[in-house]
Amino acid sequence: HIIRLNLESPQDLEDIEISRRSEDKIHKIFLDPTGSHLLISMTNEDNYYIHSSWKKPKLIPKLKGHVITSMAWDMYHQNSTTSVSVLLGTSRGRLYETTIEATEKRFMEFMAGGAREQVLKQVYCLPEPAAITGLRVERFPPSPSEATKFFVLATTNTRIYQFIGGPTFENLFSNYQVNPSFQELPGDLQRSELVFYAKHQGLLRSFAWLTGPGIFHGGITYGSQNPGDTVTTDTQLLPFPERDSRGMPIPPLSIDMTEFHFLILYEHKFIVISKLSGQTVFSTDFVPRFRGLAHDHTRGTLWLYGESLVYELVLRGEDRDVWRQYLDKGQFEDALEYCKEPGKKEKQDKVWATQADHFFQLGKYSMAAGFYGKTQRVFEEITLKFININERDALKAYLTAKLQNIGKRDATQRTIICTWLTEMYANKLNQLHDANQMEQYADMKEEFRHFLKEYKDHIDPPTTFHIISSHGCIDELLLYAALIEDYQRVISHYIQHNEYKKALSVLSKLGQAHEDLFYQVSPVLMMHAPYDTVNCWMKASFLDPRKLIPALMRYDPVGHPSSDGTHQGIRYLQHCVRNLNNTDPAIHNYLLSLYAKQPEQGELLDFLRQDETFYDKRYALRLCTKEGKLEACVLIYSAMGLYEEAVDLALKVNIELAKQNADKPEDDDPLRKKLWLRIARHVVAERRDVKEAVAFLNHTDLLQIEDVLPFFPDFVLIDDFKEEICKSLEDYNRHIDELKTEMDEATHSADLIRLDIKDLRNKYGYVGAQQRCEVCHYGVLTRSFYLFPCQHVFHADCLVAEILPLLNAPLRVRVRDIQNKLATLQYESTTTRSAPAREDSEGGGSSSTSMSASTPAERLKSELDTLVASECPLCGDIMLRSIDKPFVAPDEIDAKRSWAI
Repeated sequence: HIIRLNLESPQDLEDIEISRRSEDKIHKIFLDPTGSHLLISMTNEDNYYIHSSWKKPKLIPKLKGHVITSMAWDMYHQNSTTSVSVLLGTSRGRLYETTIEATEKRFMEFMAGGAREQVLKQVYCLPEPAAITGLRVERFPPSPSEATKFFVLATTNTRIYQFIGGPTFENLFSNYQVNPSFQELPGDLQRSELVFYAKHQGLLRSFAWLTGPGIFHGGITYGSQNPGDTVTTDTQLLPFPERDSRGMPIPPLSIDMTEFHFLILYEHKFIVISKLSGQTVFSTDFVPRFRGLAHDHTRGTLWLYGESLVYELVLRGEDRDVWRQYLDKGQFEDALEYCKEPGKKEKQDKVWATQADHFFQLGKYSMAAGFYGKTQRVFEEITLKFININERDALKAYLTAKLQNIGKRDATQRTIICTWLTEMYANKLNQLHDANQMEQYADMKEEFRHFLKEYKDHIDPPTTFHIISSHGCIDELLLYAALIEDYQRVISHYIQHNEYKKALSVLSKLGQAHEDLFYQVSPVLMMHAPYDTVNCWMKASFLDPRKLIPALMRYDPVGHPSSDGTHQGIRYLQHCVRNLNNTDPAIHNYLLSLYAKQPEQGELLDFLRQDETFYDKRYALRLCTKEGKLEACVLIYSAMGLYEEAVDLALKVNIELAKQNADKPEDDDPLRKKLWLRIARHVVAERRDVKEAVAFLNHTDLLQIEDVLPFFPDFVLIDDFKEEICKSLEDYNRHIDELKTEMDEATHSADLIRLDIKDLRNKYGYVGAQQRCEVCHYGVLTRSFYLFPCQHVFHADCLVAEILPLLNAPLRVRVRDIQNKLATLQYESTTTRSAPAREDSEGGGSSSTSMSASTPAERLKSELDTLVASECPLCGDIMLRSIDKPFVAPDEIDAKRSWAI
């Protein structure tokens, strides 16, 4: 029987019967790492297989006649639910390769030999047959240049074999058919074991073999081994810890191993021995009798089992003191790896200090300095150690390492160390330069520059500038100034040494944060490198051109002429105006002043002809007058609206220019005529050319021959302009005829209007007795009403109430005023009609009074009709105009609020 225990429900034990014959006994069982496959080898040479999902084991007929003593599971070709590939070792020293199917159907095919790949295949036989007590298959890490390669470790009671090759087992073992190499440890122990350790189910890292003399153990290395080589390394023999009364070592029942310890099991005792020191670190006695030790590599658990009990062995803090053991052995890197909490920092500090002392004693001062820098040893003590032996380079290495490990809160200490290192770097550079060791000088210079870049925020600038400058390290001085953004110092240095292009190169890389620096250094740069300076300005769009005017004024186009003759000040200001859309009057005024000083005035005239101008016209006029730019003055006069002055000045320059300016006041024909008369007078008086003066009339339609006749001298013959006089008379006659035609058309239109008015007085409409007001829906005949041509009917008061909100404020006031006046007149009329009897008896006449009172009322009613009844409120234009008016008028807000819930 075997007992199957599921760790998910350990209280449910499952008893599985293997055989009912009492003489059948289990020799050994083999469980794969996943816990899915179990092979049972019997002493009668029967072998059974059971899957974790099966209830009963299945006999494997093809393994009949073999006592399986060891098994290696090929984890790379294993499927927990379908199949498993294995390498079997037997009691006769033979190795077999096979695949066991986990499904019952395919398992039956396997037993019947139905699948070729499932055939049991012998791949090797030991030269001297002996039971194979330990077996392991492991693949080498994959390599793109090599095919699949793996190694097999196999042990008997006294020998250990190593097989390397691939890519199949047949190929592997074919290299060892004759005289295979092995290592032998003679003894009479009959229960040899081979165990391994792999971290996190990775590659095997170490092995242990239980033999007669002791526990043979070592590491496993992976490389370029070939057949005949070995994968084991650092092999040692550990004696058994227990001895009998005669002092002879007692072999244990079983062994296993973890990363740092050997686990040794006796019948009533469990011992743990450190791999590093070989000392026993734990030992305990047990009352129950144990039979073996098992290691679950998948879950990383250890199990002790006996006849009727199972214990789980829990390991805690196994690597707790490993760091100290590595430290004692001088394996400093391994010691650091296992420095863990609690007290991790203190442990690391001790390891580094020990390692530093070790290297210092060996004379490896630079290496010692690096580790001293990581420790908490007294700063003065370490520095004095290096100073006393005159190891300046090691001292520098120590200060650098110390600086890297000082906390950011220790700002003062960081600054002091940085200052010390700065002085050491500068001094070392001078020594190397004086010794003409240029290669070392270049390396040290690069190291110093890297140091400045990394610790620029922890260095005191005034002290650092003083140290570097005192040693003459100009390049490093400039680098540090650039690193802390002291660009003024950098640019000033270049300017002092007439390296203006370098200064501009630095300046062009700056942003808006350094805007003031542009204004500060631009005057000097504009004097010596105007072209490059302007290029720099044009790239810096954030600059205020107004603040650059002082620099532009320092520019000397004669002393620094450009290759294409371009004025650099004009080039920059044009960029501001055209590309940056600058509207600052100061910029436009200065640009205009530069234009005015140019010998050619083409650019000046184009600038003045722009539609939108921002310069001061009075200033421009004074400037152009001073520079003698008369045509420009004409344009300025015209822009100022002083057309008479513009024409008068244009006559001194060009008659065509005067004509252009005479037509500019388009909306003022009298002024245009006056300007053209000035031009005509100039043509007649100055040129004394009658024919030209007469031809001049063709350029404008404002002048006639009679307008220019007064300008001609008395002795001029009429023959010169007789044709023009006749043409003028014909124009007058034609104009008179046109006026007569217009008068006749106006008379006819007046007659038609009179007829329409007469017809309108007689126009009428029909109103039914049942017709209702469009507003109040009461009968329309109950009181006075309005009838529109569209047949809509409104009571007079309803119409007024409907139209009144649609009128503007003055018209609403006028309507209310008319209504008040009509009410007053109606009251007075009623009073007058009630008093005639008394007036007649007294000899008065009321008829004249009544007639005189009705006249204003009719006029008011007519005006009221015009205001409220000019169009129908439902289908007239007034309805269309009201479409955008709100439903609630501004004066109805209070009414709206009264409806709030």
